[in-house]
Amino acid sequence: MPVKETGLGNHAMLTKIDKLRELNVGSLIPLPQLVVVGDQSSGKSSVLESLTGFSFPRAPGLCTRYATQITCCRDPVTSVAISIIPRPDANEELKMKLLGFHRHIDGELDNDELANIFHEANLTMGIRMKTNDISQIGAFSQDILKIEVNGPEQNHLTVIDVPGIFRVPTPGLTTETDITLVENMVKSYMSNRRTIILAVMPCNVDIATQEILKLAEAADAEGTRTMGVLTKPDLATEIATRDAIIDLVVGKKGHLKLGYYVVKNRSADDSSSTLAERAAAEKAFFMDLPWTAIGDRCGISALKRRLRDILMKISKQEFPFVKAEIEQRLRKCEANLESMGPTRADQGSQRQYLGRLATSFQTTTQAALNANYAGERLFRSDPDLKLITRMIKLQNVFANVFREHAHMQQFDASSDANSSSDDNNEVSENRTPPVSNDVDKSESKKTVVAFKALLAKYCELHDIIVDKAYRCPKPDNKPIMDRITEVFDSSRGPDLGTFSGTVLSTIFEEQSEKWEPLTLFHVSNAIALVHDFIFRLLCHLCPEKQVRDQLWDSLLVDPLRVLYRKAMDHARFLLSIERGGRPSTFNHYFNDILQKKRGERLARSLENKSIDLADHYRERSGRYVSLEILRSSAMNKDNEKQVCEDILDIFESYYKVAQKRFVDIVYQQVISHFLLDGDESPVKAFGPDMVMRLNDEQLELIAGEDEEFKKRRMTLQQERVSLSAALKVVRA
Repeated sequence: MPVKETGLGNHAMLTKIDKLRELNVGSLIPLPQLVVVGDQSSGKSSVLESLTGFSFPRAPGLCTRYATQITCCRDPVTSVAISIIPRPDANEELKMKLLGFHRHIDGELDNDELANIFHEANLTMGIRMKTNDISQIGAFSQDILKIEVNGPEQNHLTVIDVPGIFRVPTPGLTTETDITLVENMVKSYMSNRRTIILAVMPCNVDIATQEILKLAEAADAEGTRTMGVLTKPDLATEIATRDAIIDLVVGKKGHLKLGYYVVKNRSADDSSSTLAERAAAEKAFFMDLPWTAIGDRCGISALKRRLRDILMKISKQEFPFVKAEIEQRLRKCEANLESMGPTRADQGSQRQYLGRLATSFQTTTQAALNANYAGERLFRSDPDLKLITRMIKLQNVFANVFREHAHMQQFDASSDANSSSDDNNEVSENRTPPVSNDVDKSESKKTVVAFKALLAKYCELHDIIVDKAYRCPKPDNKPIMDRITEVFDSSRGPDLGTFSGTVLSTIFEEQSEKWEPLTLFHVSNAIALVHDFIFRLLCHLCPEKQVRDQLWDSLLVDPLRVLYRKAMDHARFLLSIERGGRPSTFNHYFNDILQKKRGERLARSLENKSIDLADHYRERSGRYVSLEILRSSAMNKDNEKQVCEDILDIFESYYKVAQKRFVDIVYQQVISHFLLDGDESPVKAFGPDMVMRLNDEQLELIAGEDEEFKKRRMTLQQERVSLSAALKVVRA
């Protein structure tokens, strides 16, 4: 009696899974399946014959060189259909050749006819079946032979047979490489997390030493999806051997959660008995001791029922996940193809591809320069692309360090350059508040560390920017008045109450000595940030390494180096003008600061001579000095001291104006114009205009598809076709 079908819905689901396997989806996503594995002499073919009712042709070299998918289906008419499922990486020509192979047999199966069909299939797959047959490719194939067995007594069951593992090559036919190839093929099927492994082993060997069981354990360490199938029990003649088999089947030994089953093969001399006759002989054999103790796990019928239940269970359990994985894999495949863009076989398509890439580059760059981060996912995935934010932070660190440490010597304690009281109220309200020493040190340290990392990453910048990070030291604690006096003494002339113009120039050049290394380090850091931004953005927008490398090395690096050098040259130009020229300013804050400093100096000199009004008038408060004291306040100073104090006040007032002016100019001209916003800024180097200027040779070099890329595109296209068809199957 045939086993009763479990329902049309179950049959449809199993049919869908078979269809997915035909579409080669199994090479992309694990599918629920039964795989029979074993050594060449394990009795595997006999087990398959009994399970499927399909008698493999008894001819040398057949049914052992590739994976075989055998699907049994109930049908009123007995028939066998044999076809080939091409390997996943088959090119279109080979694929069409393999798909064109289809043979159909109605009625009873004839061994000779089957042998001829299998021989033709082997030739179609290019399998070498005779020693020294150089007309064929190899002894094994990655293609799958599909056998559909239909009949009134069949029930839906699909099993996959893989080549038997062998250890000794046949000279002229198989090689040591073939041994490894077969073992890897078997491992690949066994490693599928949705595969039920049927490990076939003869009873008359030591099970513990069976290599196939070790391979199964490596693929299924917990033993949850491996079933042992023990064959040739009639050859286990010793009592100890039989007892060991009984212990395995009842679960006293072994770790396989699905346990063991025992089946009896037909004898080597039996070439004429029918499946029914062999089933009756097997049933009679297992009615004898000691097999009656494990009768529910003996015989092909018990094994077949158990396999159908397991296959149905895993199929129901995993089918929703298979569907979800197909959808996810298809989305990823389409995204990869979209990122590759259309095929680039000619100059027109190559220019169009680069043009779109350049447009995307400029669109994202403008968003990065305008801090318009909300509409671009790239800024979330890679915050280092927030160019203007990074640049403003860098400029703030530069401005703070410049204000706190850029002067060589401290100004007089009474007029410290770091004190906001030195400026008039309007200046104080508009200046950036001084940062704390801790914050200043922390930000400066981060800047230095980041610069070193970028310098190590981009060796093409080494001969353009400074090659070492600069840590600006604190000003010398020695007041600058001593140096002013020295310079005045060394350059004074016959002038009365005045001083030579070279005094201010000399003092300013000395006091601003750290401006140059600090500025050049800052501009170098800004260049490194811009360079890093360009490279990062190119990597994000152009995932194809060949195109990206050619763009970077052949098209962008040299022009970028020219633009960076212009920025550095302009920074040096500004330094030479500011430090090497005659001090001059038309900023009215200079006079405001100067007058305030003179007033403060006078107030400090009279402080000890002032009288508190409260001591004389109760209704008044504050301090005052008499006119007589004011008239005599400057009488005790010699001419040199008076002139040097005037020089200090003038110099300090000018230094403050020049310092702020220079920080702004560096940002406006070098950073903003030369690096960010100017028409010839580096971030605008890669744009549609550049693409339009490329000649055909350059287009082919940069955007032409190499063989590896073409192969990847073809693989993705084939994958998309298979997955799209698979999605229709699972949704049907």
